[in-house]
Amino acid sequence: MSADGDDPLQAFIAALSELRADVGTPPYRELQRLNPAKLPSSTVHGLLEGERRRPPAWPLVDAYVRACLTYGRRHGVELAPDEAEFLDTWLRRHKALSAAVSQTPEPSQDDAEDSRPRIMGGRPPARGHFSGRHELMAELEAKMAAQTAWPVCLLGPSGHGKTQLASEYIHRHASRYSIVFWIRAEPPTQIRTDLATLGKQLVHGVGEAEIVAETLKLLREDPGCAPWLLVFDNAGHPDTLGAFLPHDGPGHVLITSHDPAWDEVAVPIEVGVFKREDSVELLTWRVPGISAEEAARVAEELGDLPLGIVQAGSYMKSSGLAPDAYIARLREQPGRVLDELPPVDYGRGLASAWALGFETLGQTHPEALHLLQRCAFLRPESISRHLLLQGSLPLAGDTVGVFQDPVLADTAIRMLTQYGFMRLASQGTVQVHRLLQTTIRKRLSDAESERVRHDVHLLLAGSDCGDPENRAGLARYAELAGHAEASSLAGCADRDVRAFVAKLVRYFQVIGDVESAERYAGAELAASPPAAGEVAPEPAPVPPVRRGLLMARTMEGDDWTRLIYQVTTGDCTPVVGAGISRRTAARVRALSWEWAGRLGYPFPDAWDFESVLDYAVTLPDRAAMAEELLAALRDEWEQPDDEEDPYAFLAEIPATSYLTTAYHGRLTKALLRAGREPVVKVPPWRPELSVAEPVVAPTPERPLVCHLAGAYDVPGSLVLSEHDRVRCLRVEYGKWSADILGALVTYPFLMLGHNPRSASYGMLMSLLAGVSPSRRNIVVLHDPDPGGMDEAAREYHLARIARLNMRASVWWGDARAFIQELSHRLESAA
Repeated sequence: MSADGDDPLQAFIAALSELRADVGTPPYRELQRLNPAKLPSSTVHGLLEGERRRPPAWPLVDAYVRACLTYGRRHGVELAPDEAEFLDTWLRRHKALSAAVSQTPEPSQDDAEDSRPRIMGGRPPARGHFSGRHELMAELEAKMAAQTAWPVCLLGPSGHGKTQLASEYIHRHASRYSIVFWIRAEPPTQIRTDLATLGKQLVHGVGEAEIVAETLKLLREDPGCAPWLLVFDNAGHPDTLGAFLPHDGPGHVLITSHDPAWDEVAVPIEVGVFKREDSVELLTWRVPGISAEEAARVAEELGDLPLGIVQAGSYMKSSGLAPDAYIARLREQPGRVLDELPPVDYGRGLASAWALGFETLGQTHPEALHLLQRCAFLRPESISRHLLLQGSLPLAGDTVGVFQDPVLADTAIRMLTQYGFMRLASQGTVQVHRLLQTTIRKRLSDAESERVRHDVHLLLAGSDCGDPENRAGLARYAELAGHAEASSLAGCADRDVRAFVAKLVRYFQVIGDVESAERYAGAELAASPPAAGEVAPEPAPVPPVRRGLLMARTMEGDDWTRLIYQVTTGDCTPVVGAGISRRTAARVRALSWEWAGRLGYPFPDAWDFESVLDYAVTLPDRAAMAEELLAALRDEWEQPDDEEDPYAFLAEIPATSYLTTAYHGRLTKALLRAGREPVVKVPPWRPELSVAEPVVAPTPERPLVCHLAGAYDVPGSLVLSEHDRVRCLRVEYGKWSADILGALVTYPFLMLGHNPRSASYGMLMSLLAGVSPSRRNIVVLHDPDPGGMDEAAREYHLARIARLNMRASVWWGDARAFIQELSHRLESAA
């Protein structure tokens, strides 16, 4: 260890740094992971690179040295054969350091009292359990350390944990400052009061009128006060704070605010909702006995809102309510549940925070509140901006302005985003969380609810979507049909709205959705009661739809229009076969021929590796060869393609779930490369696979990937032989987890990469026959034979799909050609 320099403390810190270098310079976070109880990454950073004036406490040094030794051993570096003796050496050095500087060690790790005077005031929040947000805290620490003339601002809506982040920063790093003062910036008049309180501790002999100016001057000019930290909590517009910032002084300023204007005059750090793993971490710490899957369901229901997650933990812990029961109660009475047990460092519950936001909007931006109320009756996802502008049907009352003026609508959306009531999405759409929608609807009186709902009906009915027979407008009708369902439009008695319902009936007929067509046709009739003395007309029959439209047919133009909408919004579940890559499929066929010769395969379809593999695994004396064949297949599948990767295209679809009959992990890898975090599962077709796994709530960011025929990475899961396929098909759906079942029934399928003569395709179609969504699926089929499929073969495969009661439109050809055609149509649509 080095002892360079006259300062024994700095020499000791240098020796600690040298120890870290000797074992390979592990990242701070890696050392923290080896001892998370005693080594937060910020503590390691402060230990080695902070400007300490006192020796670190021995427990901190002990934990650090042990973590370095452990990291070294795991990476082939053995510094100390006898760890106890090595630690004793460090303990003697630590005692010598303490004696040399004539000071006792720090009473705690990184937030101990410094030897210099410190003033803390302004009532910073009490320190509670701080969970997750590791990346956000690391960003805050880095930007505070690099702060120059501009302050750092934690920016985000109310209830997202900005104040808690600032408070945690103080508790971790107070020892770096001489003065730490917490200033309440709301209302703005409180700023002067709190600064005056600070001034009375720093400045003497100054009157009340000058004390704030003299305090700011002292902070700017007196080196005896440096370094200092001022925290302005819950600041409004920058104009309200500008006069109170000690610019160019030897200290740091940290601001929390929900006003986006700070983005222009400060170093912003966006504080959003929790990451899902942070929500789960907090709930599993807070609620005894809750599982990770239960915590994930609660987090999904609350949209990972930090304030809501904290409240949920307190509610379930204090009441003993089971997670699913809590979710049910939350849906039934969100206002009451979300006001119970607010965090002590926040002062109000989520429902009260929302209510305060509603009240403020009603006073300052009433048009934004009007817009939010209408959004509460639409589908929460993918609310397009053009839908929120008045169409051909006029709206009445004080709601008109925001729906007529695009600039006013943009301002309203900006305010709603600022308050956390709305989230900007892609494709010119916005989103409102369904829990917030429920809360808004329950706040409205019956009369207000009917008026707002009717405005939504007029917005939908007045949209310019054209003739439903024109296939170019089908995607627009698909969007409006979803919002019509959410707003109960079918029961509206308005004459203009009923005319739109008639268009919806025709749209459902065009796409072959007879059930919806009949339901909306009946609703249209019920909404038009006969006048007194008139005879009720007979219901107009819904025009019959040909069986070809009901079941299987070749893909048509309207299918492309609908598919473009589905792949851009995630309204589909891709079902991926092993033959999706043409180059890989060719290599696998060659391998199949080779192994058919080695095994003495007696049948003509030696090109089909599934048949060859089935033959191999059913020969007891060839089991080892079957394993070798599987290994060879895996090598072929894992090789990258020279051609454009079809998995990269699939990974760009914002789907929440993917199904595949392939054993390999190329789909999962493509999703990871696209910045997503897939969860991989297999159905429990073997008893050993029936172990309970956490049920996930898949999202586009964290999609489910279900391997219906097993996965290489899950031992014992592979469906290899015909006998395995029969066993797999006999497993009752009730034994499958809810997330896998959800992937089977929620969205229509986009099936590609399948050879209709393969065994895996037969198993797949049998699995999906009982659960296929009622909407039309898209199926891409190819035949690897050089001659391809003739018309008779195509008719046979269409009839086969129809016999399974699956509604599907079939595109004939390989997946690569299909993706090229779809990509071209997407570009044209854009």
